[in-house]
Amino acid sequence: MKCFNHTEREAVATCQKCGKGLCRECAEKYTPCMCDACAARTRQEKQQQARNKEDQRRQKYKDALIDTRSEFIKTAVIGVLVGIFFVWWEATHPDAYDNLLDYVGLFFVAFCIPFGWKFLTYLQSFFPVSLFGTFWFWIFYIAIKAVLSAIIGVPAFLYQLVKTILTQNKIKQINK
Repeated sequence: MKCFNHTEREAVATCQKCGKGLCRECAEKYTPCMCDACAARTRQEKQQQARNKEDQRRQKYKDALIDTRSEFIKTAVIGVLVGIFFVWWEATHPDAYDNLLDYVGLFFVAFCIPFGWKFLTYLQSFFPVSLFGTFWFWIFYIAIKAVLSAIIGVPAFLYQLVKTILTQNKIKQINK
């Protein structure tokens, strides 16, 4: 068998991909032993795989950013419902606020409670609470978590708001 590239030379090896005969000079060009055409095709395939992998990584990143935004929207909707409930609750009692601004403040604090609750739930993943406990333990636990949610709700909301705005900017940059 003669070399595919050099017809005057005897083949000492064959291309691992297509089986073409290769002389010593051609056989030593690539590892594993391949002809120029198969080596170029293999290089192109590897480059395409790298591009596909990078595209998949970008898509996963973009999906995670979009998920962050949708999670913020879900929590905000729950916050609006909680805020409306608290304002309604306060307005239906005889000792209700006299000032509209008090209701706005109550609504905002109540609106932020779900953000505080989510933050505490996130922190709780580092310090898991035992699944076993008495009924009163769980009542006490939920009451403490609700109070702490109201306290840290506003900073948690502001943090989440800034994070969502930055996320939105990153999504816009990715789409360019």
